[in-house]
Amino acid sequence: MHNPYFFELKRTLRTLLALSVTAATLAGCENTTDAGPELGREYYPLAVGAYRIYDVADTSYSNFTATIQRYQYKEKDSTLVTDAAGLPAYQVVRYRRAARNEPWRFDSVLLVTPTAQALQVQRSNLRTVELVFPVREGRTWNQNAFNSRDSITAETRFYNRVNQPFTYSNGSRQFSYNETVTTSNLFGRGEVNLFYATVRRAVYAKGVGLVYRVRRDFAFCDNSPGCIPNASRPNSGRSRWEVLVESGK
Repeated sequence: MHNPYFFELKRTLRTLLALSVTAATLAGCENTTDAGPELGREYYPLAVGAYRIYDVADTSYSNFTATIQRYQYKEKDSTLVTDAAGLPAYQVVRYRRAARNEPWRFDSVLLVTPTAQALQVQRSNLRTVELVFPVREGRTWNQNAFNSRDSITAETRFYNRVNQPFTYSNGSRQFSYNETVTTSNLFGRGEVNLFYATVRRAVYAKGVGLVYRVRRDFAFCDNSPGCIPNASRPNSGRSRWEVLVESGK
């Protein structure tokens, strides 16, 4: 006969372990004693009235066929508020339009909470950790420390190319930034999977914020036994590509 008190104790210990690991993930920077390090909060500047416009390409794949939808969205730092945790936060209003000559239409509201340890973003009641401070090459963290998206507590993001230049093209226009940092998904780093690909990559520029982001979830084969995977031709999945084309206040 199972002892209910034994199972309750196990469940409590698991909860305490998850909470302690989460706290260590975000609070570790409080114990940093580096002499005068740059925290890196300038990689995500916030100011009431500031705005950012992005070109977006959403691509879905089905039976090796791609369907692309292009549009723009605009983010505006609207006002200072207090988030559900009692922390000061910026209410960021997002607008969307199908083409540059069309009017903006309301899309959604984000809450961005900058703290001394991390930058948190809440979308549709899902809170994620987008950046941790101080920014350091190779540093890892758990993006889902404040939500239940992952069943286990794990580090899922890492920094690379800290303070490096970054250039991208969008049509005939080219954009260059002298100092940027890249965040990428930790799982799969250094690992090649012929059948599946999961990519999360974002680039932030000093004094500007998010300038480039790509997300890919691909399966390269169907269910046929003779399928040979081709990384340049997904069978199914989705990708999303976002680039900053304008910002100001």
